[in-house]
Amino acid sequence: MASDAFHLSLLQHAPTPCDIATSVSRIETQLRTVAAQGSQLLLVPEASLTGYNITPDEAKRVALHANGKTTEKLAAACRQHNIALAYGFVERDDHQLYNTVQVIDRNGERVAHYRKTHLWGELDRALFTAGDDLAPVFELHGWQFGLLICYDVEFPETSRRLAFEGAETILVPTALMTPWAFVAEHMIRVRAAENQLFIAYANYCGAENGIHYEGLSCIVSPAGNDLSRAKNVATCLTAELKRGTLEDIRAALPYHQDRRPDLYS
Repeated sequence: MASDAFHLSLLQHAPTPCDIATSVSRIETQLRTVAAQGSQLLLVPEASLTGYNITPDEAKRVALHANGKTTEKLAAACRQHNIALAYGFVERDDHQLYNTVQVIDRNGERVAHYRKTHLWGELDRALFTAGDDLAPVFELHGWQFGLLICYDVEFPETSRRLAFEGAETILVPTALMTPWAFVAEHMIRVRAAENQLFIAYANYCGAENGIHYEGLSCIVSPAGNDLSRAKNVATCLTAELKRGTLEDIRAALPYHQDRRPDLYS
């Protein structure tokens, strides 16, 4: 049954590259904390488990299988605390490495898996193979969710496709670095407003092997307003997503109905 509200938490933290034990412990602690506060989902940054700005040799060493022991441990924490988790990691599949986000529901079941499709610069291309397709929309507590990773959301077509497939919220783990603050400050708000959905954008703070991250994680409404936003410090954001807000905005500004796709091709 669909609920009128969904409680979502987002963790902004400093990177702990190549330290999976610390990363898992941090997630387990945060799951317990936000679940006790009533949250139904925790989102963490891009490649949060493994680190993002790491060398190819380090990536090969710490890469994880999508259904391995680390996933089992996180799934057990989700079951224990009755909360879903969306987390990023470097994924190993045969000889290929992918930049992946995976979602585990409150029952410990994997319900979504997505590999970054738009690789950013030499950093991404030196480490990852690009994914082949956007992830399908999936359901939690009657709400429809989509997934993108960092640079993906900077292409308007990715969010629009998820919106047309029924997404009400897009989860975006990211590793947004300086000097690209405008993406978090402006572009995410525009993506939410033009597609009339909620967006949760989870970034790092601090630095990682010479890269400085912007922080500025946010949860944004379909009107393009911040429901919650971080500065550049470790923090956890929580917001209530209201279906009434979604319906009111879509009624007031029927962007999807008023499109003229016959003109755009």
